[in-house]
Amino acid sequence: MGWQEAETISPISRPRPASSRLLSMVLRRAGNRGFTRGFTFVELIFIVALIVIVAAVSIPQFKRSFDSLVLQNFISDFTAFAGYAQAKAVSGGSEVRINIDLPQKRLLTEDHIVSQDDSGQPLEAWAAGKERRIPDSVSVDLKGGADKVTFYPDGSSDKAEFGISGKYDKKYTVSVEPGTGYVNVKQTE
Repeated sequence: MGWQEAETISPISRPRPASSRLLSMVLRRAGNRGFTRGFTFVELIFIVALIVIVAAVSIPQFKRSFDSLVLQNFISDFTAFAGYAQAKAVSGGSEVRINIDLPQKRLLTEDHIVSQDDSGQPLEAWAAGKERRIPDSVSVDLKGGADKVTFYPDGSSDKAEFGISGKYDKKYTVSVEPGTGYVNVKQTE
């Protein structure tokens, strides 16, 4: 027998196990009925419902985190604002104060200007300087009723204390030390 006379077994004629035949039959029938691989409408509705539930639970937490960041940023800005006013008072040789304007929700630096009128009488005035808005989600409580903190040319300041809080549970006490003008921030419960 030559090589041409040898019996060859093709993969098609090889007997297949019953499970393989059943699987190929099911797949052929499924293909004939138009089934394709993908998601059903019910599965898509389920996924959309799951996304809506996760969003409904997490959005309030994101809002709370954002408001907390706004509060932290304002406290940092207030501290920097006080440092700026103190440095300006020392370098300029005149008083500088921070005015906390609650009705307009802003912080404002004011420079003390002393001049003379035509008759030689001293005139004193406060000129507006830098301004910083107080965010709507932040409330400032003026402890002791003082809405101004004055920084002097020697680096000292008036004693002042403020309560600063956000919409949620965080509250801080910000105090300005009179001898050094140092701003202290403490979280309170």
